[in-house]
Amino acid sequence: MNVRWAPDAAASARRHLDDQDGMRAVVAAVAALADDPLPARGFHRGRYHRLRVSDYRILYVIDGDLVTIERVDRVLDGGSVHRPHGARPG
Repeated sequence: MNVRWAPDAAASARRHLDDQDGMRAVVAAVAALADDPLPARGFHRGRYHRLRVSDYRILYVIDGDLVTIERVDRVLDGGSVHRPHGARPG
């Protein structure tokens, strides 16, 4: 499987670079999707897949042998998503 970051996903991840440990965990989890695109700890329904890693939610799609990362958002207590000022919803 190949993994690619959509431009919006890369931009959404860059907004959280202040959390180096969290971003390392996100990058490791994204890399692992190449070997296992449907991890048991993920949420899989229809076209979109979600994976919770630390304080982040990774939204991705699978198309053949390509995994495309669509968004990376910080998840607040209670499961709501934090989007920095000016960020567009996915």
